[in-house]
Amino acid sequence: MIRLFTLVLLVSLFSCADSTIKSNHKKEQVAVSNETLVTEVEGMVCSMGCGGSIRKELKSTGAVSRVDVDFDEEKEKQTVKITYDNRLISKKEIVERIEKLNKGQFSVSVIGSAFIESSDSRKSSSEEPKVNVSETSFEVPSLLDILSSIVVQ
Repeated sequence: MIRLFTLVLLVSLFSCADSTIKSNHKKEQVAVSNETLVTEVEGMVCSMGCGGSIRKELKSTGAVSRVDVDFDEEKEKQTVKITYDNRLISKKEIVERIEKLNKGQFSVSVIGSAFIESSDSRKSSSEEPKVNVSETSFEVPSLLDILSSIVVQ
């Protein structure tokens, strides 16, 4: 029993002895959302699949904090609002990334953009902070929509 305990103790000590890895990489810059880009995206067939692929692609950059898709199946173009750090990614790169998705399925046009006021500049101002409230909803896609999007691709 003592031998077993000693063996387990030694194995655990030596296995943890060199577990720290030193990195010579520069510290990554932390994304701080400072701009919002509003676009119209043509070619979306559903909110879940198309919106999800756009959201996943943009968030993978590490520079985009939020992607809101206002999907209306009766409209040809869907509104997509992207909140991002303009020091880490440009508007042009955002548009290019969306347009490269799904073998060029989407066409993007920029409606506008706005800078987000930082908390530091608010402190120096006597103005009250502005609060944007957005309503989110979840809609379960119909089986017919899912099957038709699979068949189309």
